[in-house]
Amino acid sequence: MESSLSKIPSLGLGTHKGKTPADLVKAAIVDYGYRLIDTASYYENEVEIGQGIKAAAEKVPREDVFVVSKVWNDEKDDVEGALRNSLRRLQLDYLDLYLVHWPIGVCVDESKWRYKQRPMHKVWADMEACVRKGLCKRIGVSNFHCQLLVDILSYAEIPPAANQIELHPYCVQRKLVQYCLLNDITPIAYGPLTAPGKEFSICALKDPVIIGLAEKYKRTAAQICLQWGLANGHVVIPHTKSLGRLKENMEAKEFSIEGEDMKKIDELDRTCLLYTSDAADDSLRVDLGGRRIIKKKKTK
Repeated sequence: MESSLSKIPSLGLGTHKGKTPADLVKAAIVDYGYRLIDTASYYENEVEIGQGIKAAAEKVPREDVFVVSKVWNDEKDDVEGALRNSLRRLQLDYLDLYLVHWPIGVCVDESKWRYKQRPMHKVWADMEACVRKGLCKRIGVSNFHCQLLVDILSYAEIPPAANQIELHPYCVQRKLVQYCLLNDITPIAYGPLTAPGKEFSICALKDPVIIGLAEKYKRTAAQICLQWGLANGHVVIPHTKSLGRLKENMEAKEFSIEGEDMKKIDELDRTCLLYTSDAADDSLRVDLGGRRIIKKKKTK
């Protein structure tokens, strides 16, 4: 059945490597109104997410849920095969959006990652073929900077519908977002709350400016960060495994932030990345545009 969603929902459930309980996915869709679920083959959670979507289908039809997955760095020699494997794990007939996860390629050689780049124009042609075969409705990219987007738009017959990138008050990426919006490429923000609960050196939820605005608007720090992203044209996909946080995050759509306060948040930008690919070592991160990467704190 054709998807009833004409555009990407503005707020969804982000997931990451590791199991995401099927009952949480079902609750997000049925109880809290989520209509966007993001996953990837690399996350190793497509089975559970598919189970959750299937369970939710008793009340919310599949065509009303926007499902995103991604082709991983070592799957680019067989994009269609990778997509069919994702569909099998998800128990779906099609994806609403299929992304190239990173602009790099790797292969496993004697249990070690080895850099192996397949020309992106060939990868993209395979992505377009998946659309024509009805395996996905839209295609897009993830972690692509402006130069890579300029290149792909020069030959794409089906242009990327989205670019999933790290976006939060400490990583604004204003020029990249502007370029995406000007070219009808939806910026999807992963890590929109920075990295709460992780051993990273910074967390926007603890920033005095964010906390002050949360008090002013009688909202949580997370809701301030999410509404800031929504107001900037981002689709936001916060990651949580808490039912309470599902509700809290969705309620970020219920208020707005004044212009002057938006500027205060913009000024928090530190041009840093908190999330990087396990398969991307420092020599490959030039593909990410040379932005600073914040390392995890050393543990004693």
